[in-house]
Amino acid sequence: MITVLQTISGIYEHTGGPAESVPRLCSALKDSGHAVILATLAGKLSSSALECQDNGVDLRVYPHIKHCSLPICSGILQLSREVDLIHGHGLWEPTNWVTGLVARYVKRPLVISPRGSLEPLRLEHSAWKKKAAGIFFDNSCLRYASCIHACSDMEYESIRSYGLKNPVAVIPNGVSYTFTPVEKDIYRNRFFCRYPEVNGKKVLLFLSRLSWEKGLPLLAEAWARTAPQFVDWHLVIAGSGTVQYENEMKSHFEERNLSKCVTWTGLLRGSDKLDAFAAADLFILPTHSENFGIAIAEALALGVPTITTHGAPWNELLSHKCGWWVPIDVENITTALHQALSMPDEELKSMGARGKDLISNKYTWPAIASQMGDVYRWLLGQGDKPFCVNLN
Repeated sequence: MITVLQTISGIYEHTGGPAESVPRLCSALKDSGHAVILATLAGKLSSSALECQDNGVDLRVYPHIKHCSLPICSGILQLSREVDLIHGHGLWEPTNWVTGLVARYVKRPLVISPRGSLEPLRLEHSAWKKKAAGIFFDNSCLRYASCIHACSDMEYESIRSYGLKNPVAVIPNGVSYTFTPVEKDIYRNRFFCRYPEVNGKKVLLFLSRLSWEKGLPLLAEAWARTAPQFVDWHLVIAGSGTVQYENEMKSHFEERNLSKCVTWTGLLRGSDKLDAFAAADLFILPTHSENFGIAIAEALALGVPTITTHGAPWNELLSHKCGWWVPIDVENITTALHQALSMPDEELKSMGARGKDLISNKYTWPAIASQMGDVYRWLLGQGDKPFCVNLN
C-alpha cells in the first residue's frame, strides 16, 4: 500500500474537468488498496468530491481568501511528512507552488498533472501572468517533478514543447457513468418533462463549462447554417460560466434567430446530467483546447455519438467509427453536423454503441488507477518502469 497526498486548488461543482476526474482518480486509487489524502480549498465542492470522501478518501478542505490560503500551506507541509509520494494537479496557482516547494523540502517524489495548463492555446491566455508565475514558481516545480502526468498524447507533446525533459506518464482519465436501457428511457422522459420544448425533437447536446475555449461562437455559426434544414433537431446547451460570458454567448445565438431551436439549461449535475445524456441523440463539443475532454468520454460511455474538433485528443472517434473529429473551424463543424443529422437513427445508434465499447475497453477507472499505481511504485523503487512512461 502506498500513501499518497493529492493536491488541487479547487474541485468546485461549476468547473467540470478536474473537479470530476481528480476525485474519481482518488476514489479509484483507494479502491485499489492505496491510502489517499486529497487537499483542496473550500467552496461548493463537486458531487464527485463528496462521493470520494464517502468512499474513504481523506478529504481535507482549507479556508482561503481568493486563491491564497495559509492553512493549506501548513496543511500540505504537515501531511507531506506522513505520505510516501505527493501528486499535484494543475499549475499557476499558489496551492501548486506550495505543493512543489514542500515536496522538495521533505524530499518526496512529486508527480504533477498539468491538467491542460501547458496546452499552447491556454498558455496564450493571460500569457504574461503565466510567464511570470513560471519564472518564479511553476517552472522550478515542474523541473523537480519525478514524473509528469499527461492525459493524452496531445498533452504529452505540449509538455515536451514547453521544454520539459522529465519522465512523462500518458494515462487518460476514466469514466464511471453508465445506465441500462430501462434507466435510459426513464431519464430521457424525465428530461423531456423538464424541458417540454424539446419533447418530440432529436437532441443535439452541448454539455461543458461555458468558457472561451469551448467554442460556443463556432457552434452558434454552424448551427445557424444547419438548423433551418433540420427542423426536427433541437440544440441543448448545458453548462454555466460567468454571467457576462453566458449573456454574451446567448446573444450570439439570438442574433442568428436561433432562440426557438436552442435551450439553455444552466449547470447540470448528478441525475440531471444523466437525464441530458439519455435524451441526447448526438453530442458536440467544438473546443479550441482540451487535455482530455471528460464530457466527450462521458457521452461515449453512455452511447452518444460525438462531434468534436482537433482541439480535443479524440482521433479515436474516427478509428472506432463513433463520431467526427474535425478541424477547428465553422465549415468543418457545419459539414460534420450535416452528415450526422442526415444519418438514419439506427446508424447513429450503431455509432453510439461502438463508442460505448471503446470506453468500456480502455477508459474505466479501475484500469486507470492500476496504471497510476504502477507509476507510483516505480517512482518509489518498488517496480519496473511502466509501459505508459515516456523517457524521451
